[in-house]
Amino acid sequence: MHRLLLVAALMVLSISVNAQEANGIIRKAPLRGITNVRELPQDYNLQVYNLEAPAPDGNADKIRLRKAKEEVAKMFPRGARRSAAKTTAAQAPVVTLSYGANTAPGIPPDNDVAVSTGGKGMSVINSNVYFFDAQNGSQDGFRGLGIFSSAAGLGFNRYDPKVIYDKNEDKFICVMLRERDENNYIIVGFSQSNDPFGTWAWYTFYGDYKSDSTWFDYPGVAITNDELFLTGNQIGFAEPWETGFSETVIYQINKKDGYDSAANLTYKIWDGIQYGGKSIRNLFPVKPGWLPSGDEQYFVSNRNFDTQNDTIFLVKVPGKINAGGSVSVQVLKSPKSYGVPPNGRQTDTNFVLNTNDGRILGAYAMYDEIQLVSTSVHPVNGNAAVFHAVISDYKNSPSITHAEFFTVDTLDFGYPNISYTGNPWGKNQSIISFNFTGPNRNPGMGAIMYDGLSYSDMTTITEGYSHISRLGGKNQRWGDYTGAQVDFNQLGAVWVEGIYGDSVNANYGNYIARLNSPSLSVDNVEKENAFKLYPNPVQNTLFFEFELSEPGEVQFSIYDITGKVVDKIADVTCKKGKNLVRFDSGKLTPGNYILKAVTVDGEQVITEQFTRQ
Repeated sequence: MHRLLLVAALMVLSISVNAQEANGIIRKAPLRGITNVRELPQDYNLQVYNLEAPAPDGNADKIRLRKAKEEVAKMFPRGARRSAAKTTAAQAPVVTLSYGANTAPGIPPDNDVAVSTGGKGMSVINSNVYFFDAQNGSQDGFRGLGIFSSAAGLGFNRYDPKVIYDKNEDKFICVMLRERDENNYIIVGFSQSNDPFGTWAWYTFYGDYKSDSTWFDYPGVAITNDELFLTGNQIGFAEPWETGFSETVIYQINKKDGYDSAANLTYKIWDGIQYGGKSIRNLFPVKPGWLPSGDEQYFVSNRNFDTQNDTIFLVKVPGKINAGGSVSVQVLKSPKSYGVPPNGRQTDTNFVLNTNDGRILGAYAMYDEIQLVSTSVHPVNGNAAVFHAVISDYKNSPSITHAEFFTVDTLDFGYPNISYTGNPWGKNQSIISFNFTGPNRNPGMGAIMYDGLSYSDMTTITEGYSHISRLGGKNQRWGDYTGAQVDFNQLGAVWVEGIYGDSVNANYGNYIARLNSPSLSVDNVEKENAFKLYPNPVQNTLFFEFELSEPGEVQFSIYDITGKVVDKIADVTCKKGKNLVRFDSGKLTPGNYILKAVTVDGEQVITEQFTRQ
C-alpha cells in the first residue's frame, strides 16, 4: 500500500478587480504558407542540444528558483515526519493501451499529445512531431518540427510544441516557438482536415510585438467554440532574473480563419493583466472538461516562485474577439499553502531531476467547477507532491472548496496534468497523470483517480529502466509539461503522454497510454457473450442480458455522454446466472447515453453506450 497524506483546505477569501485592457485592438496575421506533411521530405532532423539546464522562462529565473528551493529544503526537510497510510474507496485508473512514442529525444522532451475520434494521433516533443494510429501505436510518419512548419519560414529552430484536438471541428492545432530575444516568433498551424498527416496552414506572430525588447515564452493553449487562446510570458532580452519577467499576455485567435487557411488570421492580444500593481505570471488556459461551452475563456495562476503562498488567481476574457469588454481578475485564498517543489531524487544520487517552479500545469472546467493541478512541496515529508484544487461556482461566485496534496513517501512527482472522466454521482471525477522518480525507483509515469471525494492509489503507467543523465552537472531537465486529453470516443478514458528513464545512455523515453476510469468507462475489450445490449440504436424498448456469479441487488442508471446522471432507473434483485432486463427508453430525448449497472458491492456489471433514436 502506498503511503500518502491528504490535506483538506477551504476557501476563505474571494475578491474581484478589473484589469486594464491595455492592448485590446483587433489585429491580423498573414498566412505564411501551406504544407502537406506527406509530401515533406523526412529530413535528418539534425538537432543541437545545449547541455545546460535553464529555467522554463530562460536563464533569467535560474538564480531566483535555486534560492527558493534552498529555502524550501530548510523549511520542509525530507523525512522529518512520515505520512499516514491512505484509506479511500476510490479505485485506481486502469491502463488499457500503452506504447512508446517519439524515440528521438528532445532536451527536455516537453511532451504533448492529441488524439482524434477517428483514432489519428499526434505526439510532439522539442525535436519532432510523430503521427500515429492510436489503437496500436503504429507510426504513420514523423517529421522534425522545423520541416513540419517549414511553410512558416524562419528557418528550422523550434521548441516548446503544444498540440490540441478540436473535437467540434474534427481538426488539430499545433503551436511552437522559434528562438528567443529579437529572433523569437510564435508559430501556429491549423490542420485543414481530420488527418494530421495531411495539409496544414501556418501563421506567425512576432514575440516582441510592442517593440519593448521582450520575447514570448512558455505557451499554453485552450479552445472555445470559435476561438483559440494562447498564453505566454514576455521576457526581457538577455536580462537578469530580477528584471527579466515583464508580463503574461493572452492571444485570442479566430479558429475558423485558420481552418479555412484565410489570407489573414484575426486575433487580439490582451496584456496589462495585473493584481496589486504587479503583473500576474504564468496564466494557464483552462481547457473544457468535455466540449467547449460558451465564448468566455478562463485562466488560472498562482504565486509560483513563493516558498509558501495561499493565492490562486482566476482570470476571465469575456467572449469573442469582437465582443469588447475587459479582462476580469478574481483572487481566491486557501488556508492550505502550496510552495516551490524540491527537485526529484534519482537512483543515481549524482543527479536530480528539475521540478522547476510551482506554476499551475493542468486545469479543466466542467459544469460549475474548475479543477487544477500543480507541483508543490509537501508540508509534511518535504517531497515534491501534486497539489490539486477545486474552484466551485467559478462563473458566479468562485471559491476554493477542496484542496489537497497527493504524495508517496518514497517518490517525488513532477509535471502533473488533469482530465475530466465523468460526473456519475453529481461530482466531477478526474484522472491526474504525472511523472515520478525516487531514490529506489527510476523515473516513470503514474496516475491517480479522484472520484469527487477521495483519491486512489497510484497506478504505474510505465516504470523507468534507468536514471536520467543527459545534461552537464547534477541538475537534469525533466521536461516542462506532460500531455493529457479526454478520449472523445469513450467517456471515462483519457490519453496521456510523459517521460521515463530509458536504459540507452540514461536518456529520455517518451510514452503514451490510454487510461480508463473504473468508476465510469465503456470497456473496449470484447466480452464474448458476457452480456448483450440490444437493439442499439433503440427506438422504444431496450433489452440487456447479463450473467451474475452470485445473486444480489443491482443498481441501474443512465448517464449522458459527459457522464452526468440522467436518471437512476431502479435497484433490482437479480438471481445467480443469466438475467434479462428490459426498459422503455421513450422518456429519453434522442441522443447518445450510457447504461451503467453495478452491484451493491461496487462490482461493475456493465458500462455500455447506446443511442436513442
